[in-house]
Amino acid sequence: MVQVAVATIKRKRIKQMNIRLANKHDLPYFIHMVRKIHQLGDIGTFDVELDDQYLNSMFVTAINGGGLVLIAQSDEPIGILMALISPNIWSDKTLLMNELLWYVDEEYRNTRAGYMLLKSYQEHCETLKKQKRIHFYTISTAKSMFDIEFTRFGFDKIAESWINTEE
Repeated sequence: MVQVAVATIKRKRIKQMNIRLANKHDLPYFIHMVRKIHQLGDIGTFDVELDDQYLNSMFVTAINGGGLVLIAQSDEPIGILMALISPNIWSDKTLLMNELLWYVDEEYRNTRAGYMLLKSYQEHCETLKKQKRIHFYTISTAKSMFDIEFTRFGFDKIAESWINTEE
């Protein structure tokens, strides 16, 4: 007889949630979330060792105008979206916002947190486009999000990324 263990994630109810821009006090949460996602290993992290100094530098760059970090907050932070501004490969004068990290804690999924992070990201990016700070913005998806149809949010799929893990 084979016994199968089934993991059950207890979903939490949220009374109130807001999306806010991160500040310097959110650095520990940012590093915690990056480490959590890294441990999941489904985004090509493999044997890469995380460097807190590098993570700190990316976070500081983002919150000081080189991108943005959004926090989904209930009683505590429950999700994050981070993006950085970079030049387009075809022209250093064409800047784009690249979403690099978008994650909601498992127990808070299906609570609109992910959707609200995405909508807030779009609103911030549209403001930056009107200010002529960026020309366009992107999102990327990990395996767990392949089935989401992002065209309903105004995005067009223009590329796919594949990774070779052979040694």
